[in-house]
Order: sequence, then structure tokens, then C-alpha cells
Amino acid sequence: MKHTSYSSESGNVFVFILLGVVLFVALAFTVSRGFRGETTNRMSEREITLAASDILSYVQRLERAVSVVRGKNVSESDLSFDNPMVAGYTHSTPQADKHKIFSSAGGGARWQTPPDGSNDGSPWVITGETCVVGLGTDTAGCSVGTDSTANEDLIVMLANVDAGLCVELNKRLNIAGGIPADAGTGISTTPFRGTFDNGTELTLTPAYSSACFSNGGMNYFYSVLLQRP
Repeated sequence: MKHTSYSSESGNVFVFILLGVVLFVALAFTVSRGFRGETTNRMSEREITLAASDILSYVQRLERAVSVVRGKNVSESDLSFDNPMVAGYTHSTPQADKHKIFSSAGGGARWQTPPDGSNDGSPWVITGETCVVGLGTDTAGCSVGTDSTANEDLIVMLANVDAGLCVELNKRLNIAGGIPADAGTGISTTPFRGTFDNGTELTLTPAYSSACFSNGGMNYFYSVLLQRP
């Protein structure tokens, strides 16, 4: 009988030890998941910070490149964004290298892909078929006068921007209130090939030369490279 009692007690001790090991493993797993979640959030915030800096620096370089080319007595229509990375920017007539934003003889800029995770992977778009309502002297709208195409601005745009990045970009641009909604028709996706054509109207209140806005359930960042009357 005593032998049986010892065997029972030994079995109970084993069960308690096994239960303790299971609980310890479960606790360790839970803590580990929590640490991984916090690390992921911190990395995500860091990625947003780096992406915002990258995007704003890039559009500033493009704006400077446009100014450099314009300073060489190149007309607005002769500006060329032809590049080896994205098709659709070749002019119908051959352009001299000094006309090209992405040439060392022109603006000296380089075509840049959007930062990883900043959007759905779609490339930058540079267009001359959008008017920012209220920007510049055109306070009444975008179709003033007999030649409404004179109101179109030269704009660089990034589509489908991450919401957190959109908020960060606006914060850096001193735009309060998160992500403003466009009351117009957004930004054209037609590449600029020398023609400023009457297209879409971007309507934000107030008008911004650079901003990240929402339209149709998606977020877009834009910056005006060349403001026209």
C-alpha cells in the first residue's frame, strides 16, 4: 500500500511540473508577441518618417531642376521629362539635352522610384493637365478667359499613398487636420509631353502648392513644379 501511495504522489508531481512548463511557454510566447508587435509599430513609424523625408527631398530636387532648365531659355512647352525608367514622356519632336530634366546637360535630376511601402508601387506622374483651383492669380477657378489651358500647372503626383505617410507629409507642410478631401476632379495621370491641356481641377480649401489629399477613397500626394497663371 505504501508503494502505491508513493507512485501516486510521484505522478501528481510530474503533472504539476508539466503544467508549469506549459504555462511558462505560453507566457513567454505572449510576451514575445507583444515585443514583436511593438517593434513592428516602431519600425513602421520609422519607415514613414524616412519616406516622408525622401519624398519631399525628391520633389524639391525636381523643382530646382525645372528652374535650372528654364534658366537656359527653355520654354515651358519644351521642358522634357523623358527618362529611361518610365515610358510615356518622350516629346513628339526631338528635344535637345538641355531641355531634359533628367539629363546632366539639362536639369541634372534622376528619376526616382517611390520609397518602399509608400504607395502601391505605381510610379510618379508628371502632368500638365491639371489646374489647382485658387493657386496663383486664378482665384476664380480654372477656366478663366478664352484659353483655359493657360491655367494648367506642371505637377508631380504620387497615387495611392499610405494614410499614415499622407498625414506625416501634411504635417511637415504645415497642413492641419489630417488629410483634406478634394472637392474637384483630382489630378490627371497623363504624362507631360510638352502640352498644357485642359484636364482636371484640384479643389482644396485653401489651395496648396503641395499637399496630400483624398479623392475617391484613395490618397494622393502632389507638388506644383511650375505654377502658371
